[in-house]
Amino acid sequence: MKSRVFAVVCGAACSLLLSALTVDAQTIFNPSPNWVSGDAGYATGAALVDLNRDGWLDLVVSNGNDMNRERLSVYYNTGSGAFPSLSSWQSSDIAYNGHLDVADVNGDGWPDVAVALLLNQGGPCAKLYMNNAGTLSSTPAWVSSFVAPAFTVAFGDMNNDGRPDLAVGTGDAYGSTPHAYRNVVHMNVGGALETTPSWQSADTWCYDSLMWVDATNDGWLDLIGLGSLTYTWGYANAGGALNTATAWRTNDVPSQFGLMACAGDLNGDGYPELIIADNNQLGGGSGRFRRYNGQAAGFFSQTANWTYSDGYCSAVELADVDGDGDLDLATGAWWDRTRIFLNTAGNFGAAPNFTSGGTSVVEKIVFGDIRNRTLRTRVETFPASSRRLYYLAKQPIQWVSSVRLDGVPLGPSQYYANIEHGWITVHAAPAVSLEVEYTYSIHPDMAISNWDPSIGNYVYFSRLPCNGDVDGDGDVDLSDLTVLLAHFGQTSGATWAGGDQDGDGDVDLSDLTYLLAGFGSICS
Repeated sequence: MKSRVFAVVCGAACSLLLSALTVDAQTIFNPSPNWVSGDAGYATGAALVDLNRDGWLDLVVSNGNDMNRERLSVYYNTGSGAFPSLSSWQSSDIAYNGHLDVADVNGDGWPDVAVALLLNQGGPCAKLYMNNAGTLSSTPAWVSSFVAPAFTVAFGDMNNDGRPDLAVGTGDAYGSTPHAYRNVVHMNVGGALETTPSWQSADTWCYDSLMWVDATNDGWLDLIGLGSLTYTWGYANAGGALNTATAWRTNDVPSQFGLMACAGDLNGDGYPELIIADNNQLGGGSGRFRRYNGQAAGFFSQTANWTYSDGYCSAVELADVDGDGDLDLATGAWWDRTRIFLNTAGNFGAAPNFTSGGTSVVEKIVFGDIRNRTLRTRVETFPASSRRLYYLAKQPIQWVSSVRLDGVPLGPSQYYANIEHGWITVHAAPAVSLEVEYTYSIHPDMAISNWDPSIGNYVYFSRLPCNGDVDGDGDVDLSDLTVLLAHFGQTSGATWAGGDQDGDGDVDLSDLTYLLAGFGSICS
C-alpha cells in the first residue's frame, strides 16, 4: 500500500528525475582544482584536521622534501568552507620536511603534528609540534634522539592504552647506503613521546611509508613498512608487543620504490586490503599502483590482485567519494594526473573513472568535508569484548564527538581516534559496551600536496549534492522531496540518489529532517 501511495504522489515527474540520477564519475570533481595555494613550496606531507576546534577542517602541509629547507604550514579554514591563498601560520624552523601525521599526543583534546626529517645531516629522525589551544608551537616541542634520515611517520597505538605512539620509517632510497638504519617506534608514556625509541626493527630496510593496520584481525595494530629497494614488509603485534622481525612480505617486486600505502576493507569480508604506490624512478619498481587482498589467515596476498600502470606512482588514499557506502581509490603520480577508481562490488576497473585535467607532482592525497556540506553524525555501539581496538564503519572521519565506555564518558587522554583510517583504541575493554559518536562526510572534498613549487597545493570540491539536495540539481526544493518520498521505506542500501540522507541504509523520517533543514538553500 505504501509504495502505491507514493507512486501516485510522484507520477511521471518522479520517473524523469530518477532517470537522471546516475552518478557520472568524471563529474564527481571538477577536472581542475577549485583552490590552489599561492605560497607554493616543495610540499610533501598533508592532513585535513580541525586544529583550532572551530568545527571546520584546516589543511596542514609539511614542505621541503629533499630539495630545500622549508617550513610547516597551516591553512586555517575561514569558517565558510574556504582556505586563504597564503598559509595562515608557518613554523619558525626550517628543515627538509618529509611526511607528517596528526594525533593528540598529550591528551588535552587538541591534535598535535609529527613530521619526518629527511636530509637531517646527522640529526633526529622526527619532530613534534604541540597544539596550544589551536596554534602549533612555532618550533618543535619534541625531537627524537634517534639519528637517521626519515621520510615517513605514522601514529598508532601499539599497546592499546588509548594513547598514540609514533612509528618512524628510516633510510634514504637515493643515498649510497639506503638500508643502514633500523625503523623505530616511540611509545607514548603518560602523554609524552619517549625520546629514545623503545622498539627498533631487527632489520634495516628503507621505508618511505609506514602504516598501522590490524592485518591479523586479533585486535592489535600491526605495522606495515612499504619498502624502497626491497619488498613490502609486515611486523606482527603480539598482544601489545610488536615483533622486531617481520612476519610477512610481498614477493612480486623485489626492488620496488614504494612511496605510499593505504588500507581498508574494500569488499566487505572483514579483512582489509593493502594498496601501494610503487614508483619506477629508481629502476627496480614496477611503476604501478598495486592491490593486495586481505587474507583470513592474516596479512595480505603476496602477489598483487590488481594493478594499474602509471610510471612515477607516488600517492594512494581511500574514501567513499560517490556516497554509495564502499571505499574508492584515489591515486597520484609525479608530473602526472590524479585519478579515481570507483569501487564496484569490491573491485576496481582497468581504467580510472575520474582523471584530473592537469598534472602536478602529487605527494599526499587527503579527504574531508572542507565546506561542511554533507556531514553526518553516526553512533556506533560495540558490545562487551576483551578488545580495545575498534574499526569504525566509515573512513576517513571528520572528528569524534564523544566516547562512552560502559556508559561513562571518556576524556581525550583515554582514547585515540585515527581520523584518516577510521579506527579507535580505548584505555580499557568494555564490560558492557563501547559507544562512539563521530562525524563523517558522504561526499568529501579532496586535497593534494604538490611538490612542484611553481604550482601550489590543490583542493578539489565534491560536486555531488549537499544536504537535502536529493536530485542533485544544486538547490533544495520540492523536487527533492518528491524523490525522497518515492523511495520512502526502502531498506536496501539506497544511496543519495534514493534519498538516504543520513546514510543509515534506509529512507525514513530522519532523512526528511535533513531535507527540511536545508529547504530553500542553494548548494555551492
